[in-house]
Amino acid sequence: MGKETVNLPPTEGVNPEFDGFDTASVETQLTWLLNSQKRAVAAVEQTLPDIAEAVRQAAQRLRGSSGRLIYCGAGCSIRIGVQDGVELVPTFGWPLNRLAYAIAGGPDALSVSVEGAEDDRGAAAQCIDALVLTAHDVVIGIAASGNTPFTHECLCQAREKGALTVAVTSNPDAAMRSAADYALIAETGSEVLAGSTRLAAGTAQKATLNLFSTALMTALGRVLGNEMLCVQATNEKLKDRQVRILMRHADGWSGSAARELLAEAQWDLRIALLRAHGMSTDAARAALATEQPFQALLASARD
Repeated sequence: MGKETVNLPPTEGVNPEFDGFDTASVETQLTWLLNSQKRAVAAVEQTLPDIAEAVRQAAQRLRGSSGRLIYCGAGCSIRIGVQDGVELVPTFGWPLNRLAYAIAGGPDALSVSVEGAEDDRGAAAQCIDALVLTAHDVVIGIAASGNTPFTHECLCQAREKGALTVAVTSNPDAAMRSAADYALIAETGSEVLAGSTRLAAGTAQKATLNLFSTALMTALGRVLGNEMLCVQATNEKLKDRQVRILMRHADGWSGSAARELLAEAQWDLRIALLRAHGMSTDAARAALATEQPFQALLASARD
C-alpha cells in the first residue's frame, strides 16, 4: 500500500536541505536561520505593490471617520498583530478607541496556548459580531498558512459586514485569499525548523505590518518629513524634540517662543505647527479631523 498524500501549505513543509539541523554546528544553524530571515524580507519586497494599494484603500476608509484598525488571528500571528497595533498609540497617537483585536482564545492566549482556539469558527463570528463593524473599519487577518479557521472566519464575517479586509499570509493558495479585499502574500516557503512559522513567516508578517501601518499612519497625517508628530510629550526629552521640530518647520521661531506655543497647544505638536503657520486653534482642530497628509494641512495653513 502506497503512502497517503497529504496536501500541506508551503509553511508546513519539511525541507530536506536542513535535515541535519540538530547535528550541525551552532554557527551553521545560525547561518541557516539568518538566511531564512533574509529570504523572508525579500519575499515581502515582492508584495510592495499590493501593500501600497492596501494602504491607499485603508486610508480612504479610515480618513476623517471613527473607523478602526482591527487585527485578527491565532497564536504567534495574532501576537505579532497585537505588537503592531499597540505601538501605533505611543508612536503615532492613534486613538485607543480606533484599535481592536479578535484573538483566538481571548486575551489570555497572548501568553499561553489555548488548545483548539484556532479552529473555533463560532468564536470568530462572535468576536466580529461584538465589534459591530462598519464600512469605515479595516480588518487585518494574519495567518502563516492562510487557512486558520478562526482567522478565515473573521475575514469572511468582516467582509460580509462591509469592512475592508486584508489578509497577511505566506501561502499563495490560502483560503483567506478569497475572503480578503487585499491579500498580502510573502511566499517564505518551508521553515528551517519545519512548521515553526515564528521564524521566516513570522518575520514576513512583522515586516509586512510594519510597512503597512507606518505608511498608513503617514497617509493619515501623523508624520511630517520623517518625523513622528504625535508622540506624547511625557518628559523633557520629548518636549525638547517637539521644540526642535517646530523650529525646523516654522521660520522665525526661537526656542522659547516655540516652547510657549507648544505649551499653549497642550503639547500637541500638530496644532502648534498649524498655529505657527497662521491657523487658529479651532481651525487647526477641524483640519486635523480630516486626517489628510500633514504636508497638505500645512499648505492650507499658509494660504
